[in-house]
Order: sequence, then structure tokens, then C-alpha cells
Amino acid sequence: MAANGKPPVGVSENIKQIGRTDLPGGGSVVVENGYAYVGHIDPPDGTSVIDVQDPKNPKVVAQLEVPEGIHSHKVRVSGDVMLINYERYKTKKEPQAGLKVFDISNKSKPREIAFYKTHGKGVHRFTFDGRYAYISPTLEGYVGNIAMILDLKNPEKPEEVCRWWMPGQWLAGGEKPTWHGTDHRCHHPIRRGDR
Repeated sequence: MAANGKPPVGVSENIKQIGRTDLPGGGSVVVENGYAYVGHIDPPDGTSVIDVQDPKNPKVVAQLEVPEGIHSHKVRVSGDVMLINYERYKTKKEPQAGLKVFDISNKSKPREIAFYKTHGKGVHRFTFDGRYAYISPTLEGYVGNIAMILDLKNPEKPEEVCRWWMPGQWLAGGEKPTWHGTDHRCHHPIRRGDR
């Protein structure tokens, strides 16, 4: 223990490494039914699917790449559906940005079944409850990220259910922000119970 009562950096009590992979850094990690899904930060690495049923010997079973100028650092899974964000990253170009939907019934061969296109930077963060995706996209006519809910009852056809923004974000509706740039925005919606 250090003098401040905290363990030194890189040291944790009651935790022991039992396995590892050589994957690049991740933005989010989701573990479901013996598989880990890792959303990576830097392109071309997009999302990796890892069989962790034997935690001592994790095996990468699939890797999805992203095009230059995009990162998909967030991933969510429910059953055989996987969502990943497509967000503009370190570029001034306007690549296709939004939310990708995959069928992962075959974990080693994720199959894209839908792409929900947004504008600007795309989708930053999101949550997914198996039916609804709660996303924070940038959209044409708005400044910064807003909150939006997509219905994925049919994962092949995501449909917008509603959107919410702070007063001043809807430029196309005549609103004027009282702040500069994107200082105020919805970083990501959080679903809690029925709220």
C-alpha cells in the first residue's frame, strides 16, 4: 500500500490475471454467454468477438474493421443482435456515420443486417435493452449530440421512436444556443428501469 492508502498503479488486490489477448485498446467490453465483444478505439480495428468460455485461453473468433475516419468504440449485445456505433474520428471528411446492426447467431461470422445513418459525427454512445437502442447521434439541423430512441423490434429495420434535445440545439427549428460550439450536448442517454 502506498502512503495515501491506495494500491500502487498496476496493482490490485483480489484480482489475478488468468488469460490475455493481443488485441488493441478497447472503448467498451461486453460479455454475454461466454463471448466478449470489444469495441476498439483506433481504425482500422472496429469490433472483436472473443470466445471466453475458457477464460485461461480466450480465442478471437471474429474481427470487424472500420474504414478510415471512423471508429466503433462502443458495442452492445442482446441475444443474437449486436449494435456498434460508427462515429467520425480524427478526420474532417464526412464518412458514413450512424449505428450498425449485426446478426451474431454465428459468432465467428457477424452479418450486417442494418445501418441507421445519421449525419455529422454519427453516434457517440448508446445503450440497448434488446428492443430499444438509446443513442446519442448528431443530426442535420441540430448542434451537438441529442438523445434518440430507436425501436429494433425488427432489427433489420430500426425505426426512430422519439428524440430529445436541450433548448437551443434545434437550429433548423429556429432555436439559438446560449453557449459556444458543442459545449452542451447529450453525451449519452442512460436507461434506468422504465425511465
